[in-house]
Amino acid sequence: MNLFSNLINPDRIMKLQNVQYSEKLLLSDTVPESGQQLAKVNISSLGHFYCQFMTGSFETLAETTDPPGIIDDGVSHLRAKMSDGSNQRQLFNDYIPLDLFLSPGRVVSRRDNNLTDLTKTAPSNSLFYPQPFVYLFPVNSEILFDVKNDSDVELKYEILFHGIRLPIASRDNLKKI
Repeated sequence: MNLFSNLINPDRIMKLQNVQYSEKLLLSDTVPESGQQLAKVNISSLGHFYCQFMTGSFETLAETTDPPGIIDDGVSHLRAKMSDGSNQRQLFNDYIPLDLFLSPGRVVSRRDNNLTDLTKTAPSNSLFYPQPFVYLFPVNSEILFDVKNDSDVELKYEILFHGIRLPIASRDNLKKI
């Protein structure tokens, strides 16, 4: 006898599944050299966003004097603090280097600012496996991402939040399910 056969209601699960859909939210920005930048992505009025995973990439560039140019030094110069914009809840207690929660997310970049090409470095071996990040962002809120850059070059990053869009719960909707 299957113990779960009495607990699982396939009709209820199918109705619930039909009102949910997978969604991905992209947050990308460029942080000025030795600066700070606040970026945000809107959750919108389509429903709550139940985030399950995140992936991302970031640059690791710095300026050199000998020879003059910009190199990929492999150092994570970007640190970030994430917040839930609906109630200003801090999701990270402090600024965390991007390589700690987007690892392996380093992108080997090339830049030519009328100088020489970037010095070739070892490949980043970025596999871009999603990192677990479970959080329910309410409808009409924002994901706030405050990033500091300690490099002397502007740096880019991208984060993709993977999740499920949930309908706004009301008594009528709950009765249908």
